[in-house]
Amino acid sequence: MPPVPPLRVAILHYLPGGDSPDPVVDQLAAALKENGHDPVAIGVDESVRDVLNQIERSRTDLVFNICETFADDYRLEVNVAALLEMARLKYTGSGTAGLLLAQDKILTKQLLDYHEVLTPKFATFDGQTFETHGNLSFPLIVKPAKSDASIGIGVVRDWEGLTRQVRLIRKELDDDALAEEFIEGREMYVCVIGDSARPEILPIVELDFGTWSSEEPKIADRKVKFGPETPGSPKLVFPRDVSDELRGRIERAALIAYRALKLRDYARIDFRISGSANEPYILEVNPNPYLAQDCEVAIAAKEKGLSYAQLVGRVVESAAARCKLLKPKSAPAPKADEPASGKAAADTATPAP
Repeated sequence: MPPVPPLRVAILHYLPGGDSPDPVVDQLAAALKENGHDPVAIGVDESVRDVLNQIERSRTDLVFNICETFADDYRLEVNVAALLEMARLKYTGSGTAGLLLAQDKILTKQLLDYHEVLTPKFATFDGQTFETHGNLSFPLIVKPAKSDASIGIGVVRDWEGLTRQVRLIRKELDDDALAEEFIEGREMYVCVIGDSARPEILPIVELDFGTWSSEEPKIADRKVKFGPETPGSPKLVFPRDVSDELRGRIERAALIAYRALKLRDYARIDFRISGSANEPYILEVNPNPYLAQDCEVAIAAKEKGLSYAQLVGRVVESAAARCKLLKPKSAPAPKADEPASGKAAADTATPAP
């Protein structure tokens, strides 16, 4: 693949008034500089006009889109991508189709089911109807259908708890509810980078739950994901006891999900490996996942031998190829003792006697 020329790259991120930028912004800027690019950070809150004005003033070649929220609403992530597309701007990460398909967890499960990829049995609640997909048994994981970052997730053990959690999601988040059968087992993450034609799978990362109480269901809620790390708390590790056969099934399911949901550049697919049958179930598919140096994508890349700057470079390269920003291949220069090709060679050739 031809190299990526130096680009002016705008790092588009969510920045509510009065807040400090997420550390990932500076990390990405440093990595982009290391790759020879010229980064500029653009923080957005709730003004569409401000987004477009800032990008126009930045004179950017490519937008590195890490904006997962707009106007304090995770569900508007797809609208940010749609805005970039309508403005004819080139950007990294999944497009509106991929973000929309992956954001709707119910639609994600239906698509994966069509492609015969295992997901937990589930039921849906839209405020008026109740629909089941398989015979469910408690405990159940209940979550909003469209929110992100484990918002509103909870474990219920009976019908009373299920009703309460569904009502909470409907009232506080104004969202449909999804209830999934809890899969007891190991939690693993597969990160994929590149376009869907030539995706690269990074080493599997496992969430080790540490000294988690055996009486409590193991779920990666907001406390696990964003809480401080203490002795015995859940942490990310690299599993060394995954058989080649199981690894193959996990990676195959991740690739199917990546392609079926039209994802691109980078994504993370979350699995639960059932303890009894050793079957890999997809829990969630995450386009444009968090890209900090200590996140799953970055540590998986490091395990494969890619530095953080190289990982960021791969994401930019994938987007640049799609957006036709790659430097064209130049013809090799002729050797000193050989005539130039084409017209120049004809002009310098010795005439026949």
